[in-house]
Amino acid sequence: MEMPQRVSIRYKDASFNVNDIRLKTFRLGLQIWEEQTKPRKTELYAFISSCLKQVERQERFMFSLLFIELADVIRDSTLDRGMKEVLIKTAFREFACALSDFEDTAK
Repeated sequence: MEMPQRVSIRYKDASFNVNDIRLKTFRLGLQIWEEQTKPRKTELYAFISSCLKQVERQERFMFSLLFIELADVIRDSTLDRGMKEVLIKTAFREFACALSDFEDTAK
């Protein structure tokens, strides 16, 4: 499955296309090590939540692909195993919380 190419969003007064969204997600995913004690308050959560509000329903699958890509980047990194586990778990929590919070408000 490929990423939709026509997606674009605005976040903090900047425009993001699919590649920008991917890069920002990876950067924020690796940055959550410092923010891991604050669920639903990380910038990754805020970014994903903002994206979900602006992306059409049929293109929201891209966030599942982004999480998988982020997990691969973390897994292939030179970080120690414990840090990799925490980063992947925290990233999953933030993706899951953003998605479930978005779905709850959409109902």
